[in-house]
Amino acid sequence: MKRTSKRVIAFFLILVLMLSLCACAQKQQAGTDEPNRSADGETLSGMPNQKLPEKLRPGAGGSDMQPTPTGFSAEAEQSLVWLRERMAFPQTMFGAAFLGYTGEASDGDWLSETDQATLQKYPFISEIDTGHTIGDDDYLYCLVPLDENATVSVNLMRWDSKSDTEEVIEVLYRSEVGDPLLIFAAGGDDAYAYLSYIQVQIVDNAGNSCVWEPQFYTSTGHIVPCFSENGDYLSFDFTEYGWQGVPSELAPWLADGWSGVYASGLGGSWTTQAAAWDTDRIANYYLWFFPEDEMGGTVELYWEYEGADPSKTTWEEVWSGFWTTTSVMDGPSYVTVSLSLVGGDNYGVTDGPYYISETYPILMSPSGEEMVIGAGENEVSLPFMPKYDAQLCVLTLDSLLTDPLG
Repeated sequence: MKRTSKRVIAFFLILVLMLSLCACAQKQQAGTDEPNRSADGETLSGMPNQKLPEKLRPGAGGSDMQPTPTGFSAEAEQSLVWLRERMAFPQTMFGAAFLGYTGEASDGDWLSETDQATLQKYPFISEIDTGHTIGDDDYLYCLVPLDENATVSVNLMRWDSKSDTEEVIEVLYRSEVGDPLLIFAAGGDDAYAYLSYIQVQIVDNAGNSCVWEPQFYTSTGHIVPCFSENGDYLSFDFTEYGWQGVPSELAPWLADGWSGVYASGLGGSWTTQAAAWDTDRIANYYLWFFPEDEMGGTVELYWEYEGADPSKTTWEEVWSGFWTTTSVMDGPSYVTVSLSLVGGDNYGVTDGPYYISETYPILMSPSGEEMVIGAGENEVSLPFMPKYDAQLCVLTLDSLLTDPLG
């Protein structure tokens, strides 16, 4: 009986030992199927103390992550997404644009004093609220962190000459969300001659950091970029410099992709319909540019009333002269046209001008088949423009038309 009891006890001891070994094996197997997690819950499977790649971290911009809501309209949000895609270079940490100078007399409506064409291209700028606006007058900048979850600080700084160091006077803004900001800061080449200045600090999710002082060089007409210690560009300048000072009525055309044109691109016959001067009758106008070099060439303009007698051999007016152009591809080109009235039924009997010399802004459509001419610098109109209230006129290229005067 005692021997049997000892056998039973031995059997149970062996059984317990086997069960404990199985439990250890199961625990070890489970450890290979699930990631080992550090205190922040972001370590890789089977690789303790190694963090997940940034694109797999929540809010780090991975394709399966939803961006932080900004409160923008759908159109504004789309323009912001497009801008971030445009400036997503390996070293870029933020984008910045110079919007212009606003004075104290703006009464808070400072966007009306800024570059309207840029606002058309990036509508999110107009929807940035007061909580994301630092200051109320001076040189105006728009700042867009590339990382939507970057930590951004905007501080009012002062240089302490005694300690030879910078010191923070006031924290103007701080957020752990990389929302777009509007920042008023000193401009000009002597911006830091002031007693205080604005400093922006950005730290992204990967731990990269940069410091930038908004400044606009009036001597070069560009904002100061932000460089790393290795000389890499950390900022992306999305200022539309070619749009600076452009008439506001051209802003929608620029935003839709219209641009300036080289002299060769103006060659050919451009047609439009408009009411003839001092009449209500519609006329057909033909504007011919003949490029002779990269700066310009000769030009002809003639017109006839719509539905004119086809057997008629003369035009109402015939103009001839020269043109030169200043080509600007990221904004309107400026074409100076000098025309003299040289023929037509109105020659010698018209009460209108016999000579026109004026400079006009010109934009070309992406297809190169449409052209818009803005009002002249001195408000002198071409015959197809309203005589006393010059407006934008759209002309279409007629590639099949041959010069009847040639």
